[in-house]
Amino acid sequence: MNAPTPMSRGEVEICLERAGLRLSADQIDELHRISGYVREARERLGSDRPMTVEPALTLKVSAP
Repeated sequence: MNAPTPMSRGEVEICLERAGLRLSADQIDELHRISGYVREARERLGSDRPMTVEPALTLKVSAP
């Protein structure tokens, strides 16, 4: 299996800026290396579902 093509470094930096994250050059390098995998995961997850269908939001746990 081939590794996915990473995003450009500029794309990674724009995403980090939009998220309000300030990271070191080493951290940005690491994210750039795995950015192809992150993009694939994001595409699999999709964004066409409302947040209310998130299972974690529907679980109610009683206090012990």
